[in-house]
Amino acid sequence: MQQQDFFSTQEFISLHPLKQKIIKELATNRANESVESMIPKIISINHELNKRNLNFTKKESRLMINILTKDMSPADKQKIDMIMGMM
Repeated sequence: MQQQDFFSTQEFISLHPLKQKIIKELATNRANESVESMIPKIISINHELNKRNLNFTKKESRLMINILTKDMSPADKQKIDMIMGMM
């Protein structure tokens, strides 16, 4: 599934607009960044959402992970899964 296809799913469209924006921003910037540089951003985003009394549900988190890891190596996917599991 192409990245744009993820953005067209009902699951993505039904997200809070701020969550959509965050996922799109992460997905767009992901191409130029390593997994290690993405991790602090994901953690920061999680804290910002908590301040606004928002959070990603497990289903939303899985959608975000699928979008972000679409073209990653298995090792990088494992790193992201591990970090998301801790959050």
